[in-house]
Amino acid sequence: MSVVTQEERQARHLARLAIDRVLAEAPPATAQEGMDAVALTVAWRDLLVARRRAEGASEALDGRLALANGVLALTWSGAVPVTGFRKERLVKARAALADAAGEADA
Repeated sequence: MSVVTQEERQARHLARLAIDRVLAEAPPATAQEGMDAVALTVAWRDLLVARRRAEGASEALDGRLALANGVLALTWSGAVPVTGFRKERLVKARAALADAAGEADA
């Protein structure tokens, strides 16, 4: 079993906060803030990849890595569209991050 580290929790939390900022109604988010959300999601995913390489596969770690890849896909497609943010995708990404942290209503 792979234990969730404080570093992993912090990386996931920062990604969620960045997505929250993009979803905020006022003031409207900028393209840079959208890219920041993607970058922080990538940082969380990369942390998980590094752990998997160092520790080897485990069902728990592989599950979190799969979740991170899904969140990254939603974040990228929601924050970097041709025009405007795709909020419905960002809402799904944010919900997945909150669920992973046990913060469904946070």
